[in-house]
Amino acid sequence: MNKKVLVIASAGGHLTQAMCATSQCDEIVLVSNKVNIKKSNISKIYKIIDTQKNPFIHIFNIFFALYVLLKERPTAVFSTGGPIALPFALICKVSSLKFIYLDTLSRVVELSNTGKLIKKYHLYDEFYSQWQSVASKNNTKYIGKCFDILSENNYIPVTEAVESKPVILVTVGTSQYDFDRLFEMLYKQPLYDNAEVRWVIQTGHNKLKHLPANGKIIDMTTRSEMEQLVKSASLVISHCGIGSINQMLAYQKKVLFVPRVSKFNEFSDDHQLQIANEISSKIFTVLMPEQVMPTITLGELLDRKIVTSPVDTTNYNMANELKNVLFELKT
Repeated sequence: MNKKVLVIASAGGHLTQAMCATSQCDEIVLVSNKVNIKKSNISKIYKIIDTQKNPFIHIFNIFFALYVLLKERPTAVFSTGGPIALPFALICKVSSLKFIYLDTLSRVVELSNTGKLIKKYHLYDEFYSQWQSVASKNNTKYIGKCFDILSENNYIPVTEAVESKPVILVTVGTSQYDFDRLFEMLYKQPLYDNAEVRWVIQTGHNKLKHLPANGKIIDMTTRSEMEQLVKSASLVISHCGIGSINQMLAYQKKVLFVPRVSKFNEFSDDHQLQIANEISSKIFTVLMPEQVMPTITLGELLDRKIVTSPVDTTNYNMANELKNVLFELKT
């Protein structure tokens, strides 16, 4: 029996969840809008044009999806969302291919926009939500969360002392929305102008008004490069994206999350704010929109130890159950 699964996931949190959910599949072919990942079970990657709200790109992507499906001939198609999933779901609907949809963890109170469309037009064979309350509200299924987002597992990480000049890593994710509010908060930090701290700031398309006293500015980076940056950091300041949360959990990283909010035109909705309300813990501090960023001190950075090897946050029970669903014969 063919054991190939076609996985469609937008870059960022959608992709992180898809990799966790399909971790027990032997071979996957990936379709994403950014090609920045390597996994042992990924045999091939197709880059798709990000749809946004352009109807012509949606039409083009229907033909692209048909091309990929005919060429790869997978046993099943799986997606964690993003609009790029829609043309694949549509083709699967009118064919014999099984389409399994897992709505994103970031939707705590309602389905994602993509999820709503897939549910409304029944473009799926199985539909899962990752929050029990959302599943009950929308008459979908719940098989757990794809990774340990609530830090419920009892990890025993291996650690080492911080280097003489601690690193503060700042990340803003892959969003094309501006995030000037975050950078304005950084400028006010006394350590921003202190050469005893090394800043690494991933700006995306944003531009800094002035640079830190000791720092490195990067636009975008690969997942493996970002993992190394996370590993070396004594503190991470980050938007509240699902992909970022998983990576910080893996290294048990002390994080100050600053969720993007729609009222400041930092995102199209408030799903980051909604997820922020669920993840506050001993290692995760969430800064709400009206709060002022606390002053970061050199002493607290030097006191923190670095986790040398990532802990495994994957929910294997969920991944194994999903694998069984993917390879069940379609009735």
